[in-house]
Amino acid sequence: MKEITRLTSDDFINQNLPEYSNKVLVFFSADWCPYCITFFNNWKEYGKVENVLIADVTNVDSRLWGDFQLEIVPSMGVFVGGELKKWWDGIMMKGLTINHIEEVNSYFNNI
Repeated sequence: MKEITRLTSDDFINQNLPEYSNKVLVFFSADWCPYCITFFNNWKEYGKVENVLIADVTNVDSRLWGDFQLEIVPSMGVFVGGELKKWWDGIMMKGLTINHIEEVNSYFNNI
């Protein structure tokens, strides 16, 4: 898996990504999150989307927590033309599962 570009709150205006006009999948992840590590291991094996970014919310004071009403990481969203089109919340004590990965693979290919 190639290195994934990391975003900060500076890359977002509210819930939009103005610098990204193509469709892109964004993972909201924190370095201290064990479920994020598990998710990325599963993503390496099952993920089929190539245009992905990480919104780094390691800092609990990041405004992305409030802008996206994040309660659990990892969570993920698909952005098209810089606008959020689809969102998947992580599950408490699980994060995102292989089923979520399969859903996003299918959704991303059909938009």
